Amino acid sequence: MAYISCRFYSKYLAHQTNVCLLIPECNGKEPEGEYPVLYLLHGRGDDCTSYVRNSCIERYAEEHQIIVVLPSAETGFYVDGVHGKRFFSYMTRELPAVMRSWFPVSEDPGRTYIAGLSMGAYGALKIGLTYPERFAGIGIMSAAVRPDQFSDFAPTDEENDILHEDVWQAFGKGEMAQDDIPQELILARRREGRTIPPIRHYIGKQDMLYEMNEDFRRFAEGQALDYKYEEWDGGHDWIFWDQALPILLKELIK
Repeated sequence: MAYISCRFYSKYLAHQTNVCLLIPECNGKEPEGEYPVLYLLHGRGDDCTSYVRNSCIERYAEEHQIIVVLPSAETGFYVDGVHGKRFFSYMTRELPAVMRSWFPVSEDPGRTYIAGLSMGAYGALKIGLTYPERFAGIGIMSAAVRPDQFSDFAPTDEENDILHEDVWQAFGKGEMAQDDIPQELILARRREGRTIPPIRHYIGKQDMLYEMNEDFRRFAEGQALDYKYEEWDGGHDWIFWDQALPILLKELIK
């Protein structure tokens, strides 16, 4: 796989931003066509390099011959922040167009996937359930399903204060808007008669977000979705996520 790091000006973020890609190598030959693409979203506290530094995503992507796009969203939860930056607009309006113009990325929704971990899993749900017709599958690991319900998840009081400030920047004060809540997005798409992509969900039994993920599982299993859930021993860490990634790709990439 080729590892490419790009930096370009985003009109929605109003500054330079970084994105990394993993692209199958052609060994000097012309590519046979466009590749399926996975937009893989990082968690809070990481950036576009985190999967390559902490997991074997390069090997997993090579096995599936898929382009992996790794954007950066700082601590913005992939939404257009009430008091923060316009990450949702960047992710949905700008980034895919830029990637397709520069790289052999498929425009076929049947070959386009989105996934993430923690904050990135929330972003994958928010984006994938807002525009379900754009994706063939959604993958989530250790999902921060309801950021407005975080309570003392950080190891120190100071870090908890920073966490809650990030949530306030993204969602404002009080409960999240209905179109920012994954469960409400599923209900809205069902009312509209739109097809929801398959969702694959993974969580460690010792993860600090386990109960939040269990709540989402109970909801999703009652909605007649193409939804699969797996849990095993593990925490909110790269040991678990690197175990989940190859399973996620095998389940999503058809």
